[in-house]
Amino acid sequence: MRVFWKAVHLNLKVFFAYPKGFLFSIFIHPIILALNIALFTSIYTYNGTAEIKGYDLTQMIWYYAVTTFVWIFTFNFADRRMSNYILSGDLGPMLLRPITVFRFELAHAVALRTAGVLFEFVPDMIIYSLIYPPVFLTVLSFGKFLAVIALAFCLHFLLKFLIGMSAVLTQNNTGLNNVLTAAMTLLGGAMIPLDFFPGWLKTVCEALPFKYIFYEPVQFFLNRGEAVSTGHWLTTLGIQLIWCVVLYALGRFVWMSITKKIVIAGG
Repeated sequence: MRVFWKAVHLNLKVFFAYPKGFLFSIFIHPIILALNIALFTSIYTYNGTAEIKGYDLTQMIWYYAVTTFVWIFTFNFADRRMSNYILSGDLGPMLLRPITVFRFELAHAVALRTAGVLFEFVPDMIIYSLIYPPVFLTVLSFGKFLAVIALAFCLHFLLKFLIGMSAVLTQNNTGLNNVLTAAMTLLGGAMIPLDFFPGWLKTVCEALPFKYIFYEPVQFFLNRGEAVSTGHWLTTLGIQLIWCVVLYALGRFVWMSITKKIVIAGG
């Protein structure tokens, strides 16, 4: 574990040395929030309603703000980095390191998201709250959100790592990565709240891990519906843990399979 945290520390030093990429979002995200405020205010006013599918205006505006937060907390480049290692031949030297490739990539993702939370989430949360206060938010609901988003990060990383390993067979996993991103965005509720989906599609989403990366964390942040219940929170954490175990086991199996096939020449 000491080697792992050392890798996290080294990656953090790199990200802290070049924070401009993170700080750029401080200017972009409030503009997106302002556009969403104007858009949804017009929609609610035009329909003459206080709620749409159980969301009041404030919750709907914040729904899309929180999906941005989810990206900030969970996004990583494990797929792209793994692909580069495999295609460039850098995987060979990495196998000789005193830390596994999986742990090294996890350390990179942890450092990346730590920097993202500090440089993006914290400023965004302050600015958003000043522009459009989240009156629904409580200390308890925010605490539930943090617990759920931590496991959402693990799920997102495991999925990306699996896609990254596919480069052994596909040579270029860009297409698979695009499919994964589209599936997470649509079936996870990042593009449209799952409440708007027909019953059969909701059932499909229930059987996939994507809603536990986006939709469920957003619900706990918004403190609405079943998310108010502690029982639902514990159930969600349990399902996330099960998915993490399943994806980790699958990742281990795939890793053992591909390392038997990889031939590294030169040095």
